[in-house]
Order: sequence, then C-alpha cells, then structure tokens
Amino acid sequence: MKNMLRLGLLGIFAMAISAMSLAAEDKAAPAVAATGVVVQVKADQAKVKINHDPIAALNWPQMTMFFRVRDKSVLEGIASGDKVRFELEKDAAGLAITRMEKVAK
Repeated sequence: MKNMLRLGLLGIFAMAISAMSLAAEDKAAPAVAATGVVVQVKADQAKVKINHDPIAALNWPQMTMFFRVRDKSVLEGIASGDKVRFELEKDAAGLAITRMEKVAK
C-alpha cells in the first residue's frame, strides 16, 4: 500500500513538473522596441540594415547592423532613408524583427 502511495505521489509530482515546463515554454520573451534609420533593404535575403538608436533593453549602444526579419512582408514599403520603429523578438536563430513601421521624419 505504501509503495502504491509513493508511486502515486511521484506521478503527481512528475505531472506538476511537466506542466511548469510547458508553461515556461509558452511564455514568449517580450518584444523589444527600437528606432532607427534604414540603410539597406535586402528583401530577397529577409534582411535589413539599420542604423539604430541605443537599445537599452539589450544594453546596446547606437550602431549600424543587419537584422533578420521573421517574415519578408515586414519589409514591404520600407526603403533606405526611412526612419522606422521596429520590434525584435528572440527565436531559435537569435533576434529577428517581427514588426516595422515608418515614423514621421
């Protein structure tokens, strides 16, 4: 009887751990907002080069760099010289832009 009780408790414990693990995976890291000026668009490669302002959430200074976009449609209507606001999210391949919009000059 004691062994059955122990097995039952172990089963409940294992299910609780699994549920916590799944809940942690469901919590996506929040998007990081940033602004900058588009330097180059490589839509065919799903990349955009941006001279971005400092990104405090990532502890990054102002710099110019290429970013991957998760979906090429994000780049529609975006051209060199556009001042943009964009959001970065982390995925299995690193940071990627998930949203981008032009802002008033």
